[in-house]
Amino acid sequence: MNAVRRARSLRLCLWCGATVAVEVSLYLSYRGHDARFHWFTHFFVGASAALVVMAVVTLRTGRAVASPLVWPLLGHVFAMAPDLLFAGGIAHQRWMDVFLGHISSHFVPGRNLTWYAVFLAALVLYLAAVDRSAQR
Repeated sequence: MNAVRRARSLRLCLWCGATVAVEVSLYLSYRGHDARFHWFTHFFVGASAALVVMAVVTLRTGRAVASPLVWPLLGHVFAMAPDLLFAGGIAHQRWMDVFLGHISSHFVPGRNLTWYAVFLAALVLYLAAVDRSAQR
């Protein structure tokens, strides 16, 4: 039984490390483009959307989602997809708002402070869903 727990812990650590490595590389991809502002905007928006979806899935299934760090990472990559296209030579356009408000998200009053508050609210929602499912 101890070996199984160690294997699970190691797998979790590997997922955490991989997620952090990907996020660091995404942050570095914004070098020269006001990295802190752009990376945080799309991280907060994408991770918030992912946390809301995670909460819904948790409430519907009655258990926490598997690989919970991967969901916000995927949300972040989805939210920043137009920037990946931009790096490939495709200019930003209004239709790119389909990627979680990619263009509009930069113009929210309060900017990243507002998105941080939304992110925290989504995190609370997900944690409450996990707690509720654990009490069943």
